[in-house]
Amino acid sequence: MPVLSLKLQLFAAITLLAMLAWVLWQVRARRLNLRDSLLWVLLTGAALGLVLFPASLRLLASAVGAEVPSNALFALGFVYVLLNLLSGTVATSGNAERLRRVAQECALLRAEVAELRAGQGRGPAGQV
Repeated sequence: MPVLSLKLQLFAAITLLAMLAWVLWQVRARRLNLRDSLLWVLLTGAALGLVLFPASLRLLASAVGAEVPSNALFALGFVYVLLNLLSGTVATSGNAERLRRVAQECALLRAEVAELRAGQGRGPAGQV
């Protein structure tokens, strides 16, 4: 009995290729930067390799102790989603930190501008 039926193998391969094309299109359209897309491309390529060569899925299943290769595939899908979620969370966290620093610098610059205006005897709108 095959590890994956031909129907399932074709469906998974087409879905993964569509996903890979969509990620690359997002990078090309500059909606997704290359750094953030790297994990998606690598993991989708690995999943595609498992789908195109199902014997490797059987070897992986036996290596991790799964009795049924489809259980190993499900577990890998779960890990796939978790890794991408973690990657997105790390990126969001870094962006929040950078945004906080920029807001603080902006507030300091506004205070400095207000102080300079006050020293010249001008109001906040630049009026004398």
